[in-house]
Amino acid sequence: MVMHRNIPLKALGGWSFLAGIVILACLAGLLTLPSLRGPSVVIFLALYIIAGGAYILAIIPLDHDRFPLAAIWGFAILFRLILAFTSPTLSDDVFRFTWDGHLLSEWINPYAFPVNSPSLDHVSTSLREFVNHDWMASPYLPASQLLFALIHQVAPESVKAFQIVAVTLDLITAWLLMDMLALIINSRRLILIYLWNPLVMVEFSHGAHVVDAMMICLVMLTFWLLLKARSDLPRKNWFITTSVITLAAATLTKGLPLMFISVVWHRWGWKRIVLYLSIIITGVLIFAIDAGLGLVGPLDGRGVFGAIRIYLNSWNFNSGIFHWLDVGLSGIWAPGSASVKIIGERPVQLARMITAGLIALVALATTWLSWRFDNPNTADHTKRTLYLLRLATLPIAVYLLFTSTVHPWYVTLIIPFVPFFTPVKDEAHWIKRFRWPWIYFSLVVSLSYLTYLNPDDLREYYQVRMVEYLPLYILLVWALWPIIMRKFKPSNK
Repeated sequence: MVMHRNIPLKALGGWSFLAGIVILACLAGLLTLPSLRGPSVVIFLALYIIAGGAYILAIIPLDHDRFPLAAIWGFAILFRLILAFTSPTLSDDVFRFTWDGHLLSEWINPYAFPVNSPSLDHVSTSLREFVNHDWMASPYLPASQLLFALIHQVAPESVKAFQIVAVTLDLITAWLLMDMLALIINSRRLILIYLWNPLVMVEFSHGAHVVDAMMICLVMLTFWLLLKARSDLPRKNWFITTSVITLAAATLTKGLPLMFISVVWHRWGWKRIVLYLSIIITGVLIFAIDAGLGLVGPLDGRGVFGAIRIYLNSWNFNSGIFHWLDVGLSGIWAPGSASVKIIGERPVQLARMITAGLIALVALATTWLSWRFDNPNTADHTKRTLYLLRLATLPIAVYLLFTSTVHPWYVTLIIPFVPFFTPVKDEAHWIKRFRWPWIYFSLVVSLSYLTYLNPDDLREYYQVRMVEYLPLYILLVWALWPIIMRKFKPSNK
């Protein structure tokens, strides 16, 4: 595109405007593809990477470019509208969502029967045959089930309805983020880092991952409430107690927010932690009445945690450190997971024990850091909340680095925290470095969709894992380097 000499690029919004046009064109190109799986996955990834490059181009000048906030939101909404016209093909999870919502609307517990159970034939629907892993009951937690049922009541058997709800939750998250950024960093335009992230847009607007969209929305609402709970406000306790309810709801949506307890425990106190655990236990027990917990017995997926138990024991996809531990302990180097039938269960279980132990150690370290930084004697309320938002990335990062399964949409959880790695008054410029490892990872993790290049021969590729993880590790060391150097700098004494 050639600009008229009387209409300079800067007048239209600078490089950010150009980046928005490029992203818009790439997303519009997806409308021409019959599916994003199969041979089309290569075209999808090419357009995705180009959009990712434009996204980086928009982020770099954020601190000095005056790109209007209205334009940031206008582009973001257009991006999502385009993707909402596509049909979810990268993931078929949405069919499980519709099925679970349908069962609950029929007053059938989704944890009681696998999808292919003859006992459910009398309530079968046209979408039942598309549900993945139909030999097990639902892997989604109680709050997710309530959302599925609500969507089903409004729009039965509608995949598009799940896309619309995912986008709505996504935009609510963006509004909460923008308000926090305005209060903490005094820059609403940093919301571009979240709103224009290609992974966030594709996984929610196209992929309809309402579970993750709802979880993230509730997590960010929790931190928004904690930010609003200033000591000089009469409703301080109300804000803090409500944050307990929202994080409990997030945990009942998808279990990962449980790790944020190590971040907020000092702000809550023990009584509120008991309230948090009570809400979760109550929600689980209500659904376990006629289905059980699924914590013991055969791995058939029945019970509230039955399918999750299968996931924790058997799933292995696109992992980083866990993969290298797995194949290293087994002695069989492969691009994907080593077959348990060949190597036995011991190397796999040992890899899981090591990574679980490392995740637990980081959780303890995060708890200590939370106590250290969330101290009213060291900083004001706003800055202490900023510290908590940054600290929250630590358990998420360690989970993504050490877990056995990393689907692209898992990475969306860390993106809302990235804009808070912006230096505030008297902070060093290198704080920004912590943005880039996760921005990079969010742009390359979708390369794992090359697994679906040939639907008849699903496989992982060694080169994909190397491109995803090795630069990520290098960027993490680069981000941590100023801290490392300061820590080991010789004393002047």
